[in-house]
Amino acid sequence: MAKAEMTGRERLLTAIAHEEPDRVPISPRYGAWLLAEYGTVSLERVRDEILPDIDFMHILGDSTPDYIMSYPEEYELPEVEVEQKRYEEGEYEVVERVFHTPAGKLSDRVKIPPSGREYGVSPNPLITESLVKEPEDVDRLLYLLPEIRTSFEHYDAAEEIVGDRGVVMVCIRSALDHNAGQARGMENLMMDYYTDRALFDRLLGIFHERSLARIKVALEAGVEFIFGSWYYNSLSSGWSPAIYEEVFVPQLREHVELTHSYGAYYDFYDDGNLAESMEMIAGTGIDVLETCTPPPICDFDLRAAKEKIGDKTTIKGYVDLLYVIKHGTPELVEETVAEAMEIGKPGGGFIIGSSDSFREGTPAENLETYWRCCKEYGVYD
Repeated sequence: MAKAEMTGRERLLTAIAHEEPDRVPISPRYGAWLLAEYGTVSLERVRDEILPDIDFMHILGDSTPDYIMSYPEEYELPEVEVEQKRYEEGEYEVVERVFHTPAGKLSDRVKIPPSGREYGVSPNPLITESLVKEPEDVDRLLYLLPEIRTSFEHYDAAEEIVGDRGVVMVCIRSALDHNAGQARGMENLMMDYYTDRALFDRLLGIFHERSLARIKVALEAGVEFIFGSWYYNSLSSGWSPAIYEEVFVPQLREHVELTHSYGAYYDFYDDGNLAESMEMIAGTGIDVLETCTPPPICDFDLRAAKEKIGDKTTIKGYVDLLYVIKHGTPELVEETVAEAMEIGKPGGGFIIGSSDSFREGTPAENLETYWRCCKEYGVYD
């Protein structure tokens, strides 16, 4: 006998509690596909028209400006004079910046690829000059970190729209993610670990403490889910398991413990390899692990993960966005979803999704098959 139908929110919370809901929650990542197919649209339209079957795990920022990763025309930095120029260099837009801070000058340079071509709808900038080039630059970098915003009206508005269809999460990034890894450069930081540990520790320490402060502000505003973005920390980025365990696991544990102290949930995001790190990550007490990308892109084995961490961590994602959803056939989509449900469904603790956001150019019939099969094969008896 089928269970009584649940709301999306009830379904998600039941699965995260490692109990069996009426069906496995369906919560793929879809931002890149949505932007390519529809442009900027309202959350109401996504809810009612575009994705009527999704169990929302909707992600928002905390509204604090990020001047390391973004290049606005105006900067809210009262103690800093900013010189910024933009120009074309071949197919790229180049942005050069000079920040005159009370502690001295900082500069950087990035090349931004065109959107909508081989680089995708939201291409990453190419850093040709990093902000932090020497230890003294860290003192100057502090002036580029604006005051943490305490207003969460945008979160309240999104919660009202999502309602019982799901949950709303606030994204707080790791010390590396868009932070130290962007300001210093990942290759430089990997060398710093061995050649200038004081610089490595100080730069990560600044952003780690700031991330904890941002989590605290969000939780005190009533946020129930923290979406922790940690993909710069991934083993896929080049970090060793030993460094991961020594440096990143303690930082993640502090994120999780702070989140849980407010009775909230922590969703951990790494879209890279997880086979050698998932047990360390799960050991910190996270509530949800995503995106759990399988071969050939990454190395996530759903069956092994269910056996090793499935009793304490909810597994989310898994279905390959590229070789299954975009380049596969409807038959392959059905086969993949059916197998994922067979392995992940028993006992709860599984949210079917995607290995990252669906991409532009994905055949409509494959997406239709995905939604149909998720609903069909995900039902609990």
